[in-house]
Amino acid sequence: MTRPERPLTGRKPRTIGYRQIASTLVSEIQGGKWTLDSPFPTEMELVERFQVGRNTVREALRELQDLGYIKRRRGARSVLVNASPESAFVNAVRSAEELLDYAKITKATILTTETVIVDDKLSRRLDIPAGSEWVRLGLLRHREGQAAPFAYSEVYVLPRFADVIESFGAEGELFSLIERRHGIVISRVEQEIEATLVDANIASRLSVPVDSPSLFVRSKFYSSEGDLVEIGLVSFPASRYKVRLALDRRGAAAAAA
Repeated sequence: MTRPERPLTGRKPRTIGYRQIASTLVSEIQGGKWTLDSPFPTEMELVERFQVGRNTVREALRELQDLGYIKRRRGARSVLVNASPESAFVNAVRSAEELLDYAKITKATILTTETVIVDDKLSRRLDIPAGSEWVRLGLLRHREGQAAPFAYSEVYVLPRFADVIESFGAEGELFSLIERRHGIVISRVEQEIEATLVDANIASRLSVPVDSPSLFVRSKFYSSEGDLVEIGLVSFPASRYKVRLALDRRGAAAAAA
């Protein structure tokens, strides 16, 4: 005897973020759904389509404007002004949380997985004491529709958290998987950003010349207990990645009042 299916009525719909909406619209723009200088859907049309709030749609449209696809006009429809504005991946950031969000809207390809003991050389690279054991993933990041990777990453997690690696990508980033599976809260992320030159290993991964300029980012993820849980090292070739910041000043509105 088969059990009848439960009706879907009353089930809470899955909420999507503005970056997912922006990514969908970018794919449609690149696929030719709209022509240059043609009117873009209104905020309310997008609210109805994606079943989200108006603020979420506004953030998605702001993202498209930051990336150079549309021009927004007060009191009128946005207009498509460029179907392929950037050859580089642009990470438009308006908050600390969004600094790592590029991982959610790009594709990661794992190249290597291995267990390493931190020696003196790696100790300096990771900025941690030598002697500890970590599981290291080497991976490439691709922007949708672009053949060349825009980043090479090495991600280090403690061996007791290595069980999350098999679900990496399909179910989320490593630090978020560690939170869900191990009941850990990542409460602090420290980042250091440095302009540097790529070595032979990274150059071969990214297909760029040795000693070409890049942006090197080291991220450390700490639990609410202060324990170091994950370390990420990312190299962005100069020609393939940009960070665009638009941050609001706290208290600016109150000071102006």
